[in-house]
Amino acid sequence: MDNPVITDSTRRNWHSLILSLALHSVLMLLILGSFSRLREPVAQKLRRGGIVLAVAPAELKPEYLTEQDSLDSLEIETPQIDQRTSTAPVSTAVIPPSVGAVTTPTVPEFFGPRSADSLVIDANRLTDVPQPQRLPTEFQLTADDLAMIETDRNLIKSRRPVGDPATISVFGGGQLTGRDFVFVLDRSKSMGSSGLGVIEAARTELSLAIGKLEPHHQFQIIGYHDRTVTMSKRQMLPANAENKAGIAQFVGDLVAFGGTQHENGLVAGIAFRPDVIVLLTDGGYPELNAGQLKMIRQLAGGKTQIHCMQFGSGPLQKQTNFMTQLAEQNQGSYQYIDVNQWKKMP
Repeated sequence: MDNPVITDSTRRNWHSLILSLALHSVLMLLILGSFSRLREPVAQKLRRGGIVLAVAPAELKPEYLTEQDSLDSLEIETPQIDQRTSTAPVSTAVIPPSVGAVTTPTVPEFFGPRSADSLVIDANRLTDVPQPQRLPTEFQLTADDLAMIETDRNLIKSRRPVGDPATISVFGGGQLTGRDFVFVLDRSKSMGSSGLGVIEAARTELSLAIGKLEPHHQFQIIGYHDRTVTMSKRQMLPANAENKAGIAQFVGDLVAFGGTQHENGLVAGIAFRPDVIVLLTDGGYPELNAGQLKMIRQLAGGKTQIHCMQFGSGPLQKQTNFMTQLAEQNQGSYQYIDVNQWKKMP
């Protein structure tokens, strides 16, 4: 068989074909490489955050801790792997602390003479978390307690004796000593001008006796039969000039009539809590019985003296009566006054 003849034209065609295949192969490789890169995820660069602590002692200028200083001060334990039982290589990489782990930083050297033991770090103050309010202890007083204490203090202060006590006398009787005086005057018919005439005489006697009191003393006059009436207001009156001037008119205006209820007058007088009560009566019927005497003694409570002045015509008929018992049971005195002696006076 004859060998084919390869001409120059044939060689050039083969060279062009081989070159074209080579170019297409390179182009294909480039395209495949581009697709591979597009499919790979783009790695994001991580940024490490940190906290800068500033420490400013009084004697030094403020110095700042960098991120590296904080990391150097952390002590991180690396897990121990038993080389005898594990074939995995031991990693020497630094393992970051887990989230929420609490580590104790070392104390920098720039604290000077102060030692680490003397520093007290309150972790609560390093956060913005609001702290719960402390509940009041059992020893703390509420606003109501303070108000009640202040009220009691003012009450005690108002009841505190002011000034020296006074000593007075009525109808020439014994000495009556105290700061607050209440005169309980019987205004029944037998005490009026058609009877013994005691009310008219009491007008002068009470004006003289109360006239000796000082303004810091107090007094009150109660007229009684089956009901009671008081001078001016139903309260203790300061012994000032204005109140003293109204004594004569008040007593003079008492009209004597009706029966006698001694208990009403005495209970009204005790209600004012005076130092001294002076009972002025003829001791008419009905007299106080044992039960009433006990009740009055309990109301007085040993804090009020009750002095009794009994008026009559002629000598005393009975040496012991409810008035003598009343005075004895309440640290008071008893005096009998014969109105006939007034007529003998010039």
